[in-house]
Amino acid sequence: MKVYLSLFFALTLTFILFEKNDDSNKNKLSILTSLKDKNILSYNESLNKWTELKIVNGNSYIYKTTFLSWAGFGSTTKLKIIDGKVKARVYKEFRADEQTGERIITDSYDENEYVLGSHEKGASPLTIDKLYSSCASDYLVVDKEKNTLYFETEINGIMTLCGFVPNGCADDCYQGISIDSFEWVN
Repeated sequence: MKVYLSLFFALTLTFILFEKNDDSNKNKLSILTSLKDKNILSYNESLNKWTELKIVNGNSYIYKTTFLSWAGFGSTTKLKIIDGKVKARVYKEFRADEQTGERIITDSYDENEYVLGSHEKGASPLTIDKLYSSCASDYLVVDKEKNTLYFETEINGIMTLCGFVPNGCADDCYQGISIDSFEWVN
């Protein structure tokens, strides 16, 4: 059932990402202001909230990213940060079984702090602070007339999505940050 929900989410996100806006010259990031009442924050509000949450909860946490292709394959990367430093990275690559939809692991690795970054596949071993910095410098600055921008937050205010899709791109086009789960570590 989880696989079907994941595939449904991926397909829904794909359709949302490629929905055309008749006035493509408008700043497509403006959707954020209309969603503020649904706990969607601006980049600066989210960054401030993140800073506040770190003061209250400490700078130790785990987050996971997931890539899902429309073609039935994908990967997850889980990163563990302790006292503001990346200490572990776990990667799993999978494909969906055509009959059951179940995820079949096709590749995986576990890295500790001594071998961190030794594998090419997976999300880069970055802290949430580095992701916010990358969001601002790499993704939210692209040409808004040639790309559709995305920035979303969780209810607690932490960024969950920051990136863009080039206009007219059809498959697996999202470039940026996607955080699927987050938890504080005591």
